[in-house]
Amino acid sequence: MPLPESTLPTIRLTRSRNSLGIRLPASIAREALLQVDQVVKLSVVEGGVMIRPVQHRLSLAERLEAYEPMAGEPTEAMAFPPVGAEVIE
Repeated sequence: MPLPESTLPTIRLTRSRNSLGIRLPASIAREALLQVDQVVKLSVVEGGVMIRPVQHRLSLAERLEAYEPMAGEPTEAMAFPPVGAEVIE
């Protein structure tokens, strides 16, 4: 559930080299499911700034490693009949 507008904290921008920085209050970070060292994307929206998490896209190797077949699901299948010297057991 979003925090009511009246309870949102006011924070001061700080200088960090040639950029501006903010510190997100823990309550807002928790509400937005943001974590330390998480990659986020910034965009300007209606005169404000939106911070959105960047979704990590799994590589094929990561997807295959995480794959678990459902109970009863065959783990191997041949979609075509044998055409040569394949061994079928």
